[in-house]
Amino acid sequence: MRARRTWKKTLTFVLVAALTTLTACSGSNNNPSTATGSASPSGSSKKVVNIGVTYSPNALNPLSPVGLVSSYVSGLMFLPLVELDEDLTFKPMLADSIATTDNKTFTVKLNANAKWTDGTPVTADDVIFTMKLMSNAKVASGFAYLFAILEGLDDSGYLPGGTADISGVKKLDDHTIEMKTKAPTTLNIFQDTIGRYLLTVPQSVLKDVAPENINKSEFFQKPTVTNGPFKLVSYDRDHYVQMEANKDYFKGAPKLEQLNFKVLQGTAISAQLQSGEIDMNIPSAGVIPIADYEKVKGLAGFTTNDGPPIATQFMYINEKTVPDAKQRQAISYAINRQLIVEKLLKGSGEVVDGFLTSYSPYVDTSVQPVAYDPEKAKSLLKESGWDAGKTINLSVLSGDSTLEQAANIMAENLKAVGVNAKIQMLDLATLIDKLVKMEYDLGILTVSLSPVNPLPDVAYFLHEGNPNGYKNAEIETLLTALQAETDEAKIKENYSKLQKIVAQDVPMPSIYAMKALGAMNGKVTGAKPKDYGMFINVHEWDVK
Repeated sequence: MRARRTWKKTLTFVLVAALTTLTACSGSNNNPSTATGSASPSGSSKKVVNIGVTYSPNALNPLSPVGLVSSYVSGLMFLPLVELDEDLTFKPMLADSIATTDNKTFTVKLNANAKWTDGTPVTADDVIFTMKLMSNAKVASGFAYLFAILEGLDDSGYLPGGTADISGVKKLDDHTIEMKTKAPTTLNIFQDTIGRYLLTVPQSVLKDVAPENINKSEFFQKPTVTNGPFKLVSYDRDHYVQMEANKDYFKGAPKLEQLNFKVLQGTAISAQLQSGEIDMNIPSAGVIPIADYEKVKGLAGFTTNDGPPIATQFMYINEKTVPDAKQRQAISYAINRQLIVEKLLKGSGEVVDGFLTSYSPYVDTSVQPVAYDPEKAKSLLKESGWDAGKTINLSVLSGDSTLEQAANIMAENLKAVGVNAKIQMLDLATLIDKLVKMEYDLGILTVSLSPVNPLPDVAYFLHEGNPNGYKNAEIETLLTALQAETDEAKIKENYSKLQKIVAQDVPMPSIYAMKALGAMNGKVTGAKPKDYGMFINVHEWDVK
């Protein structure tokens, strides 16, 4: 039980870190990258691409990047072992391959040509050094919990006190590492955790820095020895990141000379795409307001694409307030999800009322989203003895205009069936605190689950000790089975069973998932705005 509480605390930290990306920062034009120009016409002296983002790169520490933009920028300097692409397959980055024959021992083969910008090779020693840093409680990496599957680490992903080495990790040669897990796990899960979130740093530069001083070290303020396709030039957290090509990048010298990220308000994205001040956005990290979709889609010389449904609006239900499954079913029946998707999202989303969207390979399409049926909702509330005279709070994250409008529709829907829900707008820190302490009635928050490995988040929301107060012995059994299963057919079968139970119990319904819009100037070639795998081939991007 103590391990579960620790795990919950760790995941809460990670959830906060990930969700800080939801708070857009004010834009500014005092960005030195604008002086270099955007994707330039033929004959321009420099090949530059400017990317618009709506969230600040809060920290560029590869051991614990905070938020989406920080993760993207850190990954351009310090490669992950592998990266997830939009087709939900893993592509080699620093590692040429990750393989297993027994789902317990994983062999990681590094690219033998990989080297640091100081000319020295990237070796297995660097990888193991980085893993030890991430699993050191004094470093307190936000991604440490993902490493908890390895032998030698505790349930939070940390080395036990007094232990210097990870017993499940062994160097086989300069470019090969063997990693053993505590229990059998799938190759997909291994790649989606350790493969994606281990951003290797140089042992030669950091070996003499005390772990407790690593995060504050000068190196992480401006990294000077990196291994990715681009190097940091300058960085202003709330305004921009300016990067230049690593001409010695082992996968090939980038064709671009400069790559910049510009922090803007969402309303400025479409205007700066049109003016040429930016060349593209990252769909879920450079969010274009839905009201601007048609304008952006009509821009001459631009290509656009709807991303997959990733960011889902979940409704937390405190079972102290809503203890009866019939009452929770009624709340779900009362909400007109289709209206929100059609009118508010203008079709750029999908109706969802479970944990998985259509993008997930584990979604059971036979479990259909509950239909909008206010009469059914009234009937269920009456059967359950709901007190129509009481008022409950609907806590909603402030700062997201689309979510605020959706919350207003939900509140009206609930009022129409006899549930008086008063909207309470809260900042992220306050909302998270109330959810974790269960000091709320209903809460709305955006969550993105990994499509290939949803288990950590699904377990967090359903295991005993979750922020809803939900308990179900059959669900506990399924979660335990999913944690130990390596057969993909059985994994899918267990997720199907879980979805059917959740549809009946309604512990935490979701409302809709958004499809973020990506846009790109046609002068840029070889690139595509996308949430997964956008920078895998960034060294091949070019400007006409």
